[in-house]
Amino acid sequence: MSLFRSGFLFALGTMISRLSGLLRESVIAGVFGASVSMDAFLVANRIPNMLRELFAEGALGSSFTKVFSELWEQDPERARRLLWDTLLFSVCASILICLAGISGASWLVDMMTLIDSDKSVQEQRLFISQARGLTALLFPFIGFMMTASVAGGALHQKGRFLLSSLSPIALNCGYLLGALVFARLLEDFGPNWIKLYFADQAITGLALGVLFGGGLQLALQLGGLWKPLIAPWSFPGFSSFCGWSHDVRKVLRLMGPMVIAAGAGQINVLINTNFATSLGTGAVTWLGFAFRLLQLPIGIFAVAVSAAALPSFSRLLSRKNMENLKILSDQLVLSSGTVLWLMSACFCVIAVSGQDIIRLLFEQGAFLASDTKATSSALYYYSFGLMGYGLIKVLSAYYYASDRTSWAMKVSLLSIGSNFILNYLLVDTYGADGLAMTASAVLTFNAIALCWGLRKDQLPLNHKMIAKGILALLCSLTLSLIASTGVRHLFFPLIDSLPCHFKMISLIRLGISGILVALIFSLTGWSFLGYRPDRLLQKLRQGHS
Repeated sequence: MSLFRSGFLFALGTMISRLSGLLRESVIAGVFGASVSMDAFLVANRIPNMLRELFAEGALGSSFTKVFSELWEQDPERARRLLWDTLLFSVCASILICLAGISGASWLVDMMTLIDSDKSVQEQRLFISQARGLTALLFPFIGFMMTASVAGGALHQKGRFLLSSLSPIALNCGYLLGALVFARLLEDFGPNWIKLYFADQAITGLALGVLFGGGLQLALQLGGLWKPLIAPWSFPGFSSFCGWSHDVRKVLRLMGPMVIAAGAGQINVLINTNFATSLGTGAVTWLGFAFRLLQLPIGIFAVAVSAAALPSFSRLLSRKNMENLKILSDQLVLSSGTVLWLMSACFCVIAVSGQDIIRLLFEQGAFLASDTKATSSALYYYSFGLMGYGLIKVLSAYYYASDRTSWAMKVSLLSIGSNFILNYLLVDTYGADGLAMTASAVLTFNAIALCWGLRKDQLPLNHKMIAKGILALLCSLTLSLIASTGVRHLFFPLIDSLPCHFKMISLIRLGISGILVALIFSLTGWSFLGYRPDRLLQKLRQGHS
């Protein structure tokens, strides 16, 4: 499959799964609101999710995909054995990690939190106790995700991008079951010891739903590999005890620098969470929901393009010659330009209509208008990091494929230090908004530094095409922001006067902004770069980039 078609399939599946994620977040916000229990759940859920990003989807998944793709070109049987060995190793390692995480839950929560002195002693104790109990309960989630990341890498190499991108729907279904079914059942019939050892019965039900959804996602991905790779009749045998083979060790050696390089964003989110816990009840929830929305376009577009690009980059670099380097250069420019183009359009929509997005999705039930205002403000400042965040995803895929993870690791280390310093300087003055500002600044710096590091490789880049694309992008951004701001001031007051529910008004306003930005970016892309709709449709049908 071509990079274009692979990216499109992954983006299509990711869009569907992310829409289900929006439904999940909306339901959770309405059921639990910005409460102490919700803050505790988000802190507890952040720990295994951070480890998932660092070790599973970030480092283990990317390292496995690179080695598996190279081996499949040379020796499919050896690649199949690597899959079995890595699956076994991930199971053994995840058991040890889960046991360590459960026993050290109290220490992990203490490391992540800075309690606000304005909170009452009762609130402090409730928050800490619930966060510790939920952390211990949720830690097995990392085990499901470690194994799922290996299965996902094999699915990408086999071209099954749609199934891989749709599998998170199973996890979202688990969240929904937890919020709507398990929470109610435990609240009505759950024993009192649940509150003693874990947390309130309702939020504990949500945590159980997360575990159920994680197991369901893993089962779905393994099912997609059943016939081609992991059916019993294709079992090639394990190379050694617990999968500790030569090829698995090669995967783990690649993971070292990748753990830092791929996880800078997550480590910075961890630091932000630490500072956010000092800002009072609700701050963790506001920042959490805002960052989830920021990840929506990242997941749909940037992750889709980078996931499709990584196997392609690895194959081209495994047979390095001038022709393949030219193809690699073109694919890198195409991937980066596509992501920047899409992230810029999303930035325009979020910057102008962020409050409408939050009001439409979350303002209901226990999630109040004051929560909408605080969350939309954080989302606005987060949005300035969208372009950098998206570019990091694509460039990281290139650095993994070319074994140049040391530069990415150095950049990440510097960005982590900068994030901590900026948070320390801004949090007292700007509160939660200051944390979002810092995240955007650090993501942008990280992306610029990764671009700067490409000079060493001396790729045959088409500088004329790059300059043309940058000019088109700047024109699109300028025109979109001017037009969107003008429409907001001239026509939105008329829309606000309509006799409609406030959510319908927000939907109309958001729809107008989105259509306007899409038209401007499409027209400027067509004018500057010659991207005609008929040519794009032809590419989709033929699968050619």
